[in-house]
Amino acid sequence: MRWLACLGTTLFAGFGHAALTPDPTGLWFDPAESGWGLTLAQQGDTAFAVLFVYDSAGKPEWFVADKMRTSPTGLPLLPSPIGGTLYRTSGPWFGGVFDPHAVSAVPVGTIEVIYTPPSGGSELFVGYTIDGVQVSKTVQRQTWGDNAQNLAGRYSGGLVITTAATAACPGVNFTPPSGVPFGISIASGPLASELRLTWGTGIDTLCSIDGTYTQQGQLAAVSGTLGCAPIGFTLPRDISAQVTQLVGNANGFSGAVTLQQGSCTYSGHIGGVRLP
Repeated sequence: MRWLACLGTTLFAGFGHAALTPDPTGLWFDPAESGWGLTLAQQGDTAFAVLFVYDSAGKPEWFVADKMRTSPTGLPLLPSPIGGTLYRTSGPWFGGVFDPHAVSAVPVGTIEVIYTPPSGGSELFVGYTIDGVQVSKTVQRQTWGDNAQNLAGRYSGGLVITTAATAACPGVNFTPPSGVPFGISIASGPLASELRLTWGTGIDTLCSIDGTYTQQGQLAAVSGTLGCAPIGFTLPRDISAQVTQLVGNANGFSGAVTLQQGSCTYSGHIGGVRLP
């Protein structure tokens, strides 16, 4: 509640230039309020929002916000929300001749969205005002399909660890020596719900991340363990591994990585270009 109160003091304060990370593009909803929805599309430092709601008479109505930009909180420990002006639009009947001069957009309020900590991009806090009525709620990504099959394949890429919890944490290296091609393969794991990312770190050593695969909107995650060992030996599983913000298409894949070994946490990125 203290975090929401701090956010409320900054709502609609003037918008800068940045984007939400991870990309919020997709459909968002509250499972307890089926019929209410929010669509977000982010391009660069700008987002476009569509609210589909109902008016006081129970009739469907939708509102749009273009040019949503960052509204700095002024507090270094808080993420920055994005927001902009909400418009009520009207235009010609869809079944007749479309006259663009008959389209109007009237400003009726404001909207602002921000990821709720510590959801890591899985939940958004939405606050908006329409005709003086204030509404706020927490929503989650709406999932329509599974992207695991599209991720399967062979890649040329890498795993880079960029951050350790403390300077006392020993260095870790799960990448091949300089000049050695880094080949990654993604395939189904031992169970139907698992995904396995495998790569070589040299001539005779393999590493893999095995874990449970989950899909949420356009983003996926793998939660499991990482192990490295010479080919033919059982991989030790003493490192907890989380791959989040995982996306893939015909060209390649990318994701964020968090590793936990003992009391040390490491963060980084993994990704690759799809091979023929």
